[in-house]
Amino acid sequence: MSQICIRVKELVKTYKELTAVNRISFDVHAGEILGILGPNGSGKTTTLKSILGIIEFDEGSIEVNGLPVISQRKEILKDMGAILEGARNIYWHLSPRENLTYFAGIRGIPKKTITKRTDYLLESLELSDVADKEIRQFSSGMKQKCALACAFIYNPSILLLDEPTLGLDVEISRTIRDWLLNVVEKEGKTILITSHNMDFVESICDRILIIRRGEIISHETVKSLKDKFARKYFRMDLENEPQSGLLDEIATLGSVSASGNSIKVELESANLLIPLMTMLAETNTRMLDFQTVENDLEEIFLEVIREEKE
Repeated sequence: MSQICIRVKELVKTYKELTAVNRISFDVHAGEILGILGPNGSGKTTTLKSILGIIEFDEGSIEVNGLPVISQRKEILKDMGAILEGARNIYWHLSPRENLTYFAGIRGIPKKTITKRTDYLLESLELSDVADKEIRQFSSGMKQKCALACAFIYNPSILLLDEPTLGLDVEISRTIRDWLLNVVEKEGKTILITSHNMDFVESICDRILIIRRGEIISHETVKSLKDKFARKYFRMDLENEPQSGLLDEIATLGSVSASGNSIKVELESANLLIPLMTMLAETNTRMLDFQTVENDLEEIFLEVIREEKE
């Protein structure tokens, strides 16, 4: 196992009567991508802001590269970049190049290094063609890529991303995902991500924390989480809407739901597939399409949340 670069221990943060984070503990290992999932108000952003030292937590401790956040924040931030709540860390009336030059300058990066680093980020994030246009003219996806470039301009080893794909289309989300995977693989970066985009999280994260009401309710690798909660369904598109009597019969084999002429069945055993086909044949129900579907991370996340509620 690689070294621990972020260690959160027994973290507590309250806002008057609300406990936003309730004694959570976890480690982030160097070179990994850790995802934090949870409903709105679960404490995800509060956790990131605590790691950055933006807010003062009430109890517990946080260390980054072995240094305590409370007393060594200035030193810690030299090696940590962040995007919080969208693309608010950039100036929209400046161009991407001007933003990068500005943020590199306040970090004291030498001019020659700024030019080289700026050119690399503009090219790798496909911003070269718009490098000198005002960011306020850009789409949300382009603004987010600019924010990502600015967070990386001083080449930090750790990056904290709060909802990096919020409101972005599939193409831009995929571009950002591929870029992040590349910098982790080739440069050994460490990334901590909060997101509601389950497809993005599943495709990029090594491990996932699920937080609900400020508490960690699941902490597993993506693979172990899917192995633990994975279920297979059979989805059938019929020529006509199924009659209620047929659905009642199928329900004796497993859970069933219908939407229009499409039905989804979860059988208790694959051996029950033959009786299912027999039921369709005996009722002269014509099937147009048949698929085996495995529940995705979004369904698994909702199941974990439901189990915790119960």
